[in-house]
Amino acid sequence: MPPPTAYPVPLRVHDLVRTDHGDRAVRRAASQGTFTRVGVGAYLDSARWRSLDRREQYLLRVHTQLHRLRPSIVASHWSAAAVWGMPAADGWPNRVEVIDVRRTTSNRSGALLRRPGPLPDSDTASWREIRVTTPARTAVDLALTQPFAIAVMAFDHGLRTAAFTKDELRAQLERRPRARRATSADRALAFSTPSAQWPGESFSRVAMAARGLVSPILQHGFFDSNGTIGVVDFWWPDSGVVGEFDGVWKYTDPRFTNGQTPVEVLRTEKRRQNRLELHPEVHRVVRWDYAIARDPDRLAELLLAAGVRRARSRVPS
Repeated sequence: MPPPTAYPVPLRVHDLVRTDHGDRAVRRAASQGTFTRVGVGAYLDSARWRSLDRREQYLLRVHTQLHRLRPSIVASHWSAAAVWGMPAADGWPNRVEVIDVRRTTSNRSGALLRRPGPLPDSDTASWREIRVTTPARTAVDLALTQPFAIAVMAFDHGLRTAAFTKDELRAQLERRPRARRATSADRALAFSTPSAQWPGESFSRVAMAARGLVSPILQHGFFDSNGTIGVVDFWWPDSGVVGEFDGVWKYTDPRFTNGQTPVEVLRTEKRRQNRLELHPEVHRVVRWDYAIARDPDRLAELLLAAGVRRARSRVPS
């Protein structure tokens, strides 16, 4: 998901006071719910604020905060991830995250997390008059500060969307061999793939490997006498098990429902599953949701019961 093209502009107190809105009037409107405060001295019409999704709300805070800081300060980590449309598995943070090359240590305030540099110009880009780390630098920053599964999710997403290549990520990591999570990030890069289409699939793969299950084939297509059945998320040919990660978006997001209601989508999915279960190479279809994808023990129990075998080794997390 690229940066949004339609972007709300917050109202700033120093602009409003030049009209018929005094400073107190603006703050009173905020206390009454007419305006929502999005940063120091910056407000947005509350109805407009509520129409934004969580990423868009966070982006507005990022943009507002960066405009108050020195031009040399760069949005990074989760704040840059929001700009580039990377997924946030556990929701967007409360703080705006930046790299400040003048600092030697990190500093946290109520609304801002500053991290020290270095940060070469080649690792930065411009977005709406602020500077932000590039997609490759952003993904590596996350991999070096977040758990293994989050690193895999970030790498998978960027590889699938062609935001960066493995060579670009590897070059970034080679410049930072002493980072605290460098070994974990290296393993995440080796484990990552452009074939995982959604964060739930990335977490599922990590969970399967962490519990020593045989690696599945990703995005495998099935056909029968009536034509294409569809592409499944996971397939274990040795056991004939198909695995499907069921995100709620499959039934509600207009980008994927093709104009169907949730009930119609459910019926279509049921017909697809019936055809899969009749396929000679399919013994069992197993489905799970996001909560199970984030729980390696529950996912392993589900897949082992269906007939998926254990491998000889595990991918460390």
